[in-house]
Amino acid sequence: MRQISSKNMAGIVCRTLNHVDERLVDHGIRVAYIMLKMLEAEGSSDQRSIRDLCFLTMVHDVGAYKTEEINNMVQFETGNVWNHSIYGYLFLKHLSPFSQLASVILFHHTDYDKLIEIPGLQRDILKWAQMVNLADRIDVCIQTGEGGNIMDLLETYRDKKFSSEVIDLFRNAGKMDHILEKLGCNVNQQQISKEVFEALGNPSFSRGEIETYLKMIVYAIDFRSPFTVIHTITTTSISQELARLMGMQEIEITQIYYGALLHDLGKIGIPVEILEYPGKLSPQAMKIMKTHVDITEEIMNGEMEPVIANIALRHHEKIDGSGYPRGLKGEVLTPSERIVAIADIVSALNGRRSYKDAFGKEKIVGILTEMKEDGLLCEKTVDVMIRHFDEIMVNVRNTCEPVLNVYDHINIEFTELCGVCENI
Repeated sequence: MRQISSKNMAGIVCRTLNHVDERLVDHGIRVAYIMLKMLEAEGSSDQRSIRDLCFLTMVHDVGAYKTEEINNMVQFETGNVWNHSIYGYLFLKHLSPFSQLASVILFHHTDYDKLIEIPGLQRDILKWAQMVNLADRIDVCIQTGEGGNIMDLLETYRDKKFSSEVIDLFRNAGKMDHILEKLGCNVNQQQISKEVFEALGNPSFSRGEIETYLKMIVYAIDFRSPFTVIHTITTTSISQELARLMGMQEIEITQIYYGALLHDLGKIGIPVEILEYPGKLSPQAMKIMKTHVDITEEIMNGEMEPVIANIALRHHEKIDGSGYPRGLKGEVLTPSERIVAIADIVSALNGRRSYKDAFGKEKIVGILTEMKEDGLLCEKTVDVMIRHFDEIMVNVRNTCEPVLNVYDHINIEFTELCGVCENI
C-alpha cells in the first residue's frame, strides 16, 4: 500500500466527519490552527508532537457526534459539556492513535482553577487541555460575535478559566501571526485549512500508523450505529479468512483487509433512522442507503490505491450485473472484490439487528447457495465459504471478541466517569 501522508489522512478524516456535521469539522480546523500557532510560538515541541497535537485538536469534538450536544457547541459559555468530553476521551483512548493524549480532550472544557485541584494530573496534559480550551472558546467567540474585545475578555478569565501561561502564549502567537485577524475573515478558511494540513503533512505515516488511523475513522461510525462497526469488523475478518483459504498472496490479503475495512465508511453519511430502521426499507429509503457507496468514494477522494478503492466500492456488485452502483458484471470483478462481496453478505446475515436475531448456519448456507445458483455470486468463493463455514466463523469470533469487549468497557467506563466528573 502506498504511503499516505498525515496531510492526506487529515483530509480523509475531515471528509468522513463532514458527513455528520460540517460545522464541527470547520470549527475543528480553526481550533487546530490556533493550537498550531501557539505551539509554534512556544517553540518547545518537535514536528511529530506538533502533528499529533494538531490532529488531536482537529477532532477534539468527536464525542459530540455521539451526543445531542452539537447544536450547543457553538456558544461561548456552554452548559453540560461532560458527555461529549467523556465520549471523546474514551474514543481517543481506546480507538485511536492518541491514547496517551486522550486526557487532553477529557479536560478541554475544564476551567484552570478546577484543573489545578485534580490530583496527579500531568503538567503537559493540563497545559495542552488549557490550550485546546482557549483555542476552542476563541473560535466560538469569533464565529458568534460574542464577548466583544477578545483579549479583554481573556483577561477577565486569567487564572480562573484559563491559566496565565496559555493566555500569554496566545497573546504572543497573535502578535506573530495576526491570528484574530485571519480567523475573523471568512475568506481565510481555505488558507487556514492549508496551513493546518501542511503542519499535518510531516512526518509521513508508517503502514502501522495508517492502519491505526483508518481504524479510527471506521470506529467513528459506531458513535452513530454500533451495528455498522460490528458488521465492518466481521466482514473484514471473514474476507481475510476466505482469502487465505483461497491461497491468495500476502499483498492481496493486505489489499482485501483495507478494502473490507473501508467498505461501509460512507454509512457515516446515512441518517441513523435509516441505518437502524427495524425492518425492510422503503424504496425511497433504500435509494438513500445505496448512496453510501458514493459517499465512500467521495471520502477516499483518490487517496487510496485503485485496487483497494475498488474492493471497497464494488462490494454490492453482482456477477450478473444486477448489483450497484455501477451494474458491473463478473468479467470485470476481481477475485478480491468477489471475496469481500460474499463476506459482506455473510456478515449481514450472521449479524444481530434491532429487528432480527442472527441467522444460523443452515439458513446462511441456503441463501448463499441460492444466490450462487441465480448467478449473483462467485461460485468458487461461495463453495469455499460453505465448505469451511465453521472454521471461518470460529476464527472470526476470536478476532472480533477483543474489539467488542472494548466497546462494552467503554460503556461501563462512560458511566463511571460521568459520576466522577460531575464533582469536578
